[in-house]
Amino acid sequence: MTRISVAFFTSRAEQTAAARAAHLLQAGLGDVGATLACSTAVDFDSLRAAPPGTIRIASLTPELDQLDTPWSEVEQRLRRDYAALCDGGDPVLVATIFRHIPGQWDPDRAEATLIRIRRLNLLATELSRAYGVFVVDLDRIFSDVGAIRVQTDYGMGGHAAAELAGHALALGIVENALDAALPFEAQERVKQTITASQPALRPAPDLVPGNLMTMGRGRRRQVVSTITDSVQDNHVGWLIRQVLKGQIPPGQAMDKLIHAVRRRGVQESLGLLTSGMIRLMGLKPQ
Repeated sequence: MTRISVAFFTSRAEQTAAARAAHLLQAGLGDVGATLACSTAVDFDSLRAAPPGTIRIASLTPELDQLDTPWSEVEQRLRRDYAALCDGGDPVLVATIFRHIPGQWDPDRAEATLIRIRRLNLLATELSRAYGVFVVDLDRIFSDVGAIRVQTDYGMGGHAAAELAGHALALGIVENALDAALPFEAQERVKQTITASQPALRPAPDLVPGNLMTMGRGRRRQVVSTITDSVQDNHVGWLIRQVLKGQIPPGQAMDKLIHAVRRRGVQESLGLLTSGMIRLMGLKPQ
C-alpha cells in the first residue's frame, strides 16, 4: 500500500486549515488504496528535518511575528531556507497570505503588516522561479471570495476560512506533489474526490480567470489582463537545472515528464518544456 507523507508548517491559527487539508487528502487517497501520514512542524528547521520523500507545505504567516526585523534580513533568510528545503528534490509548497487586516488595528501597525504581507507574497513567486517551489495562492482565492463573506483576515481564523484554505491546500498537493507516488489515473481520482468537497464559498474555477486584475474605482474601474510566468513553466526550468546539477536522477526527471504529458497532453507539455529550456538559457521568447 502506498503511503504519502506530508508535513505542515503553519501558524497556530492555520492548523485547523492544515487538518482540513489532511482530512480531504486522506479521503481521496483512501479511494485509490493509499494512506496519509501527516505531521506538524513546530518551526522551519523541523520542516526541513522531515524524512526524505515527505511533501512539505509551509505558510508564510509565521513571518508576520517578526515585523521588527528588517525586510532585507527576512528575505535573505527565507531564500536561504527554501533553497536548502528544495535541494533534496522532494515537493515543496508555500502558501501566500490573505491581504486583509482587521479594521480596528492601529493604522501604523496595519500598514506595516500589509506591506510585509505584500513583500512575502511577492517573494513566494520569486522562490518558485528560483527553486521550483509550488505556490498555493490563498491570497487570490480568499480575495475572490471576499473577507466579509469568509469572515476572516490574514490569520485565516474561523470555520469558513479553514474550509476554504484546507481545500486549496489539498488540491495544491494533489495537482503538484504526487507524481512520484501515484500513477496519473490515481491522481485524477483523488482530485475528483477532493473537488467534490469544494466549499460553497469558492467560485467555480472557470468563472475566476487567474490573469485578471481590477484597477481603479467607480467609473475609472478597469479589468486588465496580466502577463505572468506560470508555476508550471518555472518548475520545468527548475527540474532541468536539478538534473544538470545532479540533484535529481535523469530517470526520475523523465518519470515526472511522462506524468506531465499524460496529465496535460503532448502539445501543452512540449510548450512547458520549451519554456523551461528558454528560462534555463536566460532567453526570452520573441
